[in-house]
Amino acid sequence: MDRITAKFGGTSLADAAHFRRVREILAGNLARRFVVVSAPGKRSGQDAKITDLLYDCHQAARAGGDVASAFAPVEVRFREILAGLNLNLDLSEEFRATQWAMERGAGQAFCVSRGEYFSGRIMAALLGLPFIDPAQCVFFDEHGQFDGEAAQRTLQEKLQGLPGAVMPGFYGGMPDGAVATFARGGSDISGAILARASGSAVYENWTDVSGVLAADPRVVENPAPIGCMTYTEVRELAYLGATVLHEDAIYPAKVAGIPIHICNTMAPGDGGTWIIARQDGPAGDITGLAGRRGYSAIQVEKERSNTEVGYCRKILSCLEKNGVPFEHLATGIGSVSLVAPTPLLDRHRQSLLADIQAAVHPDSLQILDNLAMIAVVGRGMAGRPQVAARLFSAVGEAGVNVRLIDQGTKELNIVLGVDEADYQRATNAIYNRFFAGKRKED
Repeated sequence: MDRITAKFGGTSLADAAHFRRVREILAGNLARRFVVVSAPGKRSGQDAKITDLLYDCHQAARAGGDVASAFAPVEVRFREILAGLNLNLDLSEEFRATQWAMERGAGQAFCVSRGEYFSGRIMAALLGLPFIDPAQCVFFDEHGQFDGEAAQRTLQEKLQGLPGAVMPGFYGGMPDGAVATFARGGSDISGAILARASGSAVYENWTDVSGVLAADPRVVENPAPIGCMTYTEVRELAYLGATVLHEDAIYPAKVAGIPIHICNTMAPGDGGTWIIARQDGPAGDITGLAGRRGYSAIQVEKERSNTEVGYCRKILSCLEKNGVPFEHLATGIGSVSLVAPTPLLDRHRQSLLADIQAAVHPDSLQILDNLAMIAVVGRGMAGRPQVAARLFSAVGEAGVNVRLIDQGTKELNIVLGVDEADYQRATNAIYNRFFAGKRKED
């Protein structure tokens, strides 16, 4: 029987009833032997995520505050889950040890990882499966970077002979034994890591939506779900705002050729979204679109700069010196525009401008703020003239001025820069042009 790794997000584990639902889903397919869990999420709109409560615990400890009071609601939540499941599992000693460590200055990574840790301990007991602590097998190097190959070797060894296992997501271990974490949403990465190490045929990512949507539902009303897409397409969409799957979760699955299936814990019968290596057949128009506000464009103009060897290198060196990453680069004869997240740029705005001025002596140098970037993604669509024509006619007819265009050479995406005030209007215009009549409820 093929193995399946199933990862469940925080909304899927909010309380005891959700834990039981997860058990039912796992029992529905005995191939689901390997499980990755997040920390319990919100039970209602007014509730708090366990991870946020644990951040509060760390802040209380740093400020010399009352850690016991901060940790109390965390312990209460887990005790309620245990009571609701009627589990014979006593975590009292571990709760006390966690609070003790926090009071004595435990690092932030350790503090916030305890949500996943306790969630994993409970799920392992509920399923009767071995518990694997990622602090002992998901390794980060001395610089805090994930060491994928070391994790692969160690996890494979630990999984030998096991009928299955439960592993918390989000965290791992440093060379000195300290806990390290991925970015928020990093349990997706943990799921892909365990899927690869276990030799799973499928990596199921269970969340609160029925797959990846063709647009952000906060911007477009009831966008249609995407039935199937490639690793590359979902990574492009995740990078610029699609939040169903962490972008870094793609790589471990892609390396092993493991299909990813995005599923809905509340509606397990829905088709969800399959993410695979390639799709046969002709390329379609577009797969989906994603976007994000909060960008700025550094605009540098200089006559005959196209004949100046090393001109762009000098500008990029200024960004490197100031620690400012850029996400998009558009050039013309005599002009260079680099797009960066505004919060990262703001920390070094004046020094960066001074360094560029000294390095290339431009005729004009300015920063254009309040930009939003919209990525339109699809297999081969950038090489199809009618797609670009429909795209730009849609935003033009909506009265939106395009400030910047970045077209990828892989014919996978076209990125538009628009004023933040036009972001929602532009996104809806593009969606309506390419997905006319397609909505989630259809």
